[in-house]
Amino acid sequence: MSPPFAAWLLGAVVAAASSACLVAAPERGTPGPVPLEPLAREEAQRLAEKAAWHEDRIGRRHVTAEGLFAYQADATRADFDAAPTAYADMAIWTGLYLAAESLRYGVTVDPEAVDRMDHVINGLSLLHHVTQAPGFLARAVQRPTDPPEPSAHWKSGSGPFSQYRWLSDTSVDQVLGVVYGYGLAFDATDDQARRRRVAAEVTAIVDRIVAHGMRIVDGEGRRVKHGDLTSGLFSENLNALIALALVKTAARMAPEGPYRAVYRDLIERKAYARRAVAARDRWWEYFTGVNHSDNNLAVLAYDVLLRYEDDPVLRGRYHQGLRRTWGVTRRDGNALSTGIVAAHGVSVDPVAVRSAIGSLADFPLEQRDVEVRNSRRPDVCVARRRDRTGDLQACVPLPMSERPRGPFEWNQNPYRLDGPGRGTQEYSGLGYL
Repeated sequence: MSPPFAAWLLGAVVAAASSACLVAAPERGTPGPVPLEPLAREEAQRLAEKAAWHEDRIGRRHVTAEGLFAYQADATRADFDAAPTAYADMAIWTGLYLAAESLRYGVTVDPEAVDRMDHVINGLSLLHHVTQAPGFLARAVQRPTDPPEPSAHWKSGSGPFSQYRWLSDTSVDQVLGVVYGYGLAFDATDDQARRRRVAAEVTAIVDRIVAHGMRIVDGEGRRVKHGDLTSGLFSENLNALIALALVKTAARMAPEGPYRAVYRDLIERKAYARRAVAARDRWWEYFTGVNHSDNNLAVLAYDVLLRYEDDPVLRGRYHQGLRRTWGVTRRDGNALSTGIVAAHGVSVDPVAVRSAIGSLADFPLEQRDVEVRNSRRPDVCVARRRDRTGDLQACVPLPMSERPRGPFEWNQNPYRLDGPGRGTQEYSGLGYL
């Protein structure tokens, strides 16, 4: 990643006060980042201090000794040792934690960020190699002394990994999160040893997917439930977008390999680019409710493709898909989506920027799973239409500090009202980073 892009991307999600002014970029072609007015020093300092607080808390409570990210920890412990209690999405959030630290280093050149990057790269390597199936990632890894989550997919490690057990139901979102983090780590530094190590991990993952006909298969050669990256009649357009992002990342890291040819084949013979543009063109969500997790995955995948793609025609198509995704998310106050969208030249109005920055300013330090019942409040407008899970939701997003806590804010429903909790579990501030 070029330093100007890294600096702008972080700036985009922490820059813009109430007087912020955006210059609209053209909607066609290959526009550049939308410039922002500098953030007032005092507000920038407050946001930076909050980032440091979450960074410290995460390092002590949510990152395991192996370098893996646990989005939920035991909040009743008096000490600050990592005490994870949720593992199901360990792969994707570890990948995005690596992405956050890589962006941090790209802007600050802070050696602590490099140390954290290397620690997390070690953790992701464990996710890969504990399966003893080259290219197949575990969804999560834990020690036998950790509290197991109910799942029939836990496997016992063997050989050098006999002290671990691992989850085998890896899905496409987990793989995207890991490769996304690896890509930003590869771009963040010029250290050739680190780059070679990251490239070896990514190419092994992509090699296995390609060798099995664009499917994610487990150690026994069986396709996992959510691992279909083919162009079949019933496969998802979003998965075509993710497939292109995975292969394009491998091509970036190993230009001498077969990945450019694979990428072109997916586009020219199997129409992956056309399907990628339609990844968030899901008219039925008007009736069934928006899948906010898919919005997050789409934005990450478009970010990869627009960072690495040089072909103006393909860039135009991906830009069209990103604009379409922004049409779904622009009212959400989603700081991550807003930053990535604006960084790639999509016109973002000042109201959306202020909303995104307001989300960060209001992002709570306390992340305990306390019970929240906003639907009972007389001052809250409850929408007539429920969300995709059948739960009540608000007419407009509530302030961040009033929402129920969750694993990663930017893939949650920002209109959510209610949430259970007993105050015994602590989520992380990964979304803020």
